[in-house]
Amino acid sequence: MMAVRLFEHGGPEVLKYIEAPIPEVGPDDILMRVHATAVNSWDLRYRSGNLPQPLPGRPPWPVPFQLGRDAAGEIVATGENVTRWSPGDRAVQLPHPPCRSCALCVRGLENLCIDTAYPGHQVFGGYAQYVVRRQDAILPIPDGVDFETAAATMWTYTTPLNCARQAPVGPGDTVVITGASGGMAIACAQLAKLSGATVIGTTTKPHRDEALRKLGYDHIVHSTDPRLPAQVRELTRGLGADAVWDCVGGNDFFQLSLSCIRLGGTVIVLGTPTDQGSRLELDALALIGGQVRIASLRGATLRDQQLCLELLADGKITPIIDRAFPLAEAAQAHTYLESQRQTGKVLLLP
Repeated sequence: MMAVRLFEHGGPEVLKYIEAPIPEVGPDDILMRVHATAVNSWDLRYRSGNLPQPLPGRPPWPVPFQLGRDAAGEIVATGENVTRWSPGDRAVQLPHPPCRSCALCVRGLENLCIDTAYPGHQVFGGYAQYVVRRQDAILPIPDGVDFETAAATMWTYTTPLNCARQAPVGPGDTVVITGASGGMAIACAQLAKLSGATVIGTTTKPHRDEALRKLGYDHIVHSTDPRLPAQVRELTRGLGADAVWDCVGGNDFFQLSLSCIRLGGTVIVLGTPTDQGSRLELDALALIGGQVRIASLRGATLRDQQLCLELLADGKITPIIDRAFPLAEAAQAHTYLESQRQTGKVLLLP
């Protein structure tokens, strides 16, 4: 098979399009022919070597490695113990596969599983023509949903579904979503609108205002404009946002989030920028005085991942695909994503 792997950290040029053996299928595994995989900001971070310390329950970051948190395709072979799947079935890999038996999984906190390895993190990901997965680490693609849409959905929407539980919004509420052009931010906007909230998106690219409004944002404000906090308060009748879902991360956007939130509101940190540090500054007196809740979240539960496909099947969410590249052009896809010219998801087609 053909695959894209990195053998050292660096720029897009370290991604090598190579011939590799088709992975072996174990007794509890399925072999999937990958039809589409997504390029995510995590892939850029891993490739460049800008990696955090592994989280509890995670092995070290391996090199050589094969990226790809998302993969959708067709099952072509199954192990001898597999009873749920057959060749020809269409499936998408779980971006957050839980072990289902550790102390946190049995509490329904599969996103905090302490005995798992993620595809594209420690397990070879979807940048290849074939991948092997455990039979319980995939879900069926709903009828009427194509491979590209499935690959553009799972990681992008599952974490925002978890976010919607941590900082819920509903009718009459306002949520600010940073980095409005990104795939995860667009997912956040769609889910917030499903809840009945008013959605304000931030962008550094004023020329995209009209296009972003068509994607579900009620208002667009510019994160480079020093009047942004005042604009948010004008849009919320002086109150401030009920929640900020920060998809960009970094201290600058953290401070911006705090300046937009109402008394008693919630700031959720979803991401960290690939080109900045991860440290955040916080004034404890301001935090207490505003009774602001600061929260973070890690991944998605099994139910989040199942619900994601249910919403997709019902037409309640619609991932935006900006552009698809052949797998052989993975380096170009990384360059394109790093340029921040995209609106929505960037895909690779093996």
